[in-house]
Amino acid sequence: MVFGRSLTRRLRLAMTAVASATAASLAASAFSQVPPRDLPAAVKPAIRAEPASRVPIEGAPRSLDGELARLLRMEPSPASLFEARRQAQRAAETVSELLESEGYYAASVTPEAEGVERFTRRVKVVTGPLFIIASRRITLDEGTLDPLTQRTIEDQLGPLDTGVPARARSVLDVEDAMLRKLKLAGYPDARANTIDALADGEQQVMEITYHLVPGRRTSFGQLNIEGLGLTRRAFVEKLQPWRDNEGYSEARLDELRTRLAETGLFASAGVSLAPVGQPKNDDAIYAVQRDVDVRLIERERKTIALGASASTSEGIGLNGEWTLRNWSGWGDNISVSGQIASLQSFLQTDYHLPNIGHYGRNLKLTARAVDSQTYAYDQVGGSIGATLEEQLTPRLRGSLGVEGGYASIVDLRARTLGRIRRELWLADVVGTAEYTGVRDILDPHDGVRARISVEPGLTYGGAKIAYTRLSGEASIYATAFTPDLTGAVRGRIGAIFGPNGAPPDKLFFAGGGGSVRGYEYQSLSPRTANNMLLGGRSLIETSFELRYRINNTFGAVAFIDAGAAGTDINPPVNAMRTGAGIGVRYYAGFGPLRADLAFPLNKRTGDADFQIYISIGQAF
Repeated sequence: MVFGRSLTRRLRLAMTAVASATAASLAASAFSQVPPRDLPAAVKPAIRAEPASRVPIEGAPRSLDGELARLLRMEPSPASLFEARRQAQRAAETVSELLESEGYYAASVTPEAEGVERFTRRVKVVTGPLFIIASRRITLDEGTLDPLTQRTIEDQLGPLDTGVPARARSVLDVEDAMLRKLKLAGYPDARANTIDALADGEQQVMEITYHLVPGRRTSFGQLNIEGLGLTRRAFVEKLQPWRDNEGYSEARLDELRTRLAETGLFASAGVSLAPVGQPKNDDAIYAVQRDVDVRLIERERKTIALGASASTSEGIGLNGEWTLRNWSGWGDNISVSGQIASLQSFLQTDYHLPNIGHYGRNLKLTARAVDSQTYAYDQVGGSIGATLEEQLTPRLRGSLGVEGGYASIVDLRARTLGRIRRELWLADVVGTAEYTGVRDILDPHDGVRARISVEPGLTYGGAKIAYTRLSGEASIYATAFTPDLTGAVRGRIGAIFGPNGAPPDKLFFAGGGGSVRGYEYQSLSPRTANNMLLGGRSLIETSFELRYRINNTFGAVAFIDAGAAGTDINPPVNAMRTGAGIGVRYYAGFGPLRADLAFPLNKRTGDADFQIYISIGQAF
């Protein structure tokens, strides 16, 4: 027996049966809680006593038991023979579609129902043979393909090698893979016509034929930009991620959308391929060139942001920022930010100019005045600096900066030298490399973040001191068991090379909300014989967190932190102390607000029993 038919509709019905059957099962479950009305009184008690159940399936392969349990709805006990037949018929249709999707195209599926006062229903299955692939081929209904793309498309047939089961999901997955490859190769209008399948009932094999319409191979043209106000056209053109006459790629369009969003200049940014293109020469690689339509709506230029933090050891802090975007029309911005806090107050002005010469090269100029009053030192001063950033890869950014400034310092070294304050002129160079492999900076779930920094510096004031500060930090995030549970691990290490005398704000301190929770700010740092805090020349820290998203609004966290700062360049592993605790997260629209309660596990004399931290964003 030989028969042929179009599989596309039947295959896709089998795939969508999951969603429809699941929805129906929920509805039936709700219905089963309400006893049917208008039935004889003698019938009602029997129906109430029997819980809802799935229609029994007899003869189906055991390997499909789990899928059948998921697809078949929970049915209330039938109150009539008609209802029993309807339930059996409905279940038989679902079973038939599932068997076909698994390659049992000659299966016999029979719904049955019987009874007089009590009614039963079932579905009997005779699966028949499992059909296998005998051949598969590709036909172009319209157009042609270049040889390389032709080979690439044919390679996608691998999952349907001769002899494998003719499962519907596999057949459809291959079609989807071919269309993706066509669009990656520069065919934006690629589509597929009906899949033809010829099944031989005597040989139990199936021949599959894909009908593709690739359309015309396309290259990118120019940008057609609408909606510009203050922003210069040349600035938007610098964001273009493709070269002139480069082949079409949906990924390139997505990258342009991302770059437009990253500027922060636009309330909305639409990017699409123009519907009509210009034909090219017959011997050209790309048959047509199509422009890209960019539709923009600029956002308000000025914003004001306010924030706050609180900690039992670090006190409270208020901060704010005023930003003027697109000052010159080249995507630049000026921001003035400030903080008033128990330990540190500052006022800072930044100028940021993006995409100098090409996309991803940015210049930042900074002027800063600061007043720090910590347990280890007091420092008042200011600095100016310039930093050039370069986007080396989509995830890796490097920067090189110079900074000069002045500081008036009260610390142990000043007292040792018999001075009230140390007056220092400072100069340093800062080189950093930063890898960002997470999507959400404030609330990461999967991926890696890492940063390494090298800071050679000089101080002038009484004596000239040269030093080099090295530090590195990395965090790893992964979901486990459920998307709502995230594990996070952080590690940080640092060392300062050179003679003593580096500015105290360049030294390492451990303890506090951004370091080891459960201990007071800076309290896990070296001390003098009379218990005065010193800055460390080395640092080691590690943190572990389990984050559980309870619902869209709240989450819970359990954590363990450990760390210490040391007196020499060797990491003070033996001096590390540990804190642990729990926290809650409130998920606002911009990111999580956190509140943590932490306890010192290696409590010393003078350590508080617990610490509380409240701020914006995850701890790391």
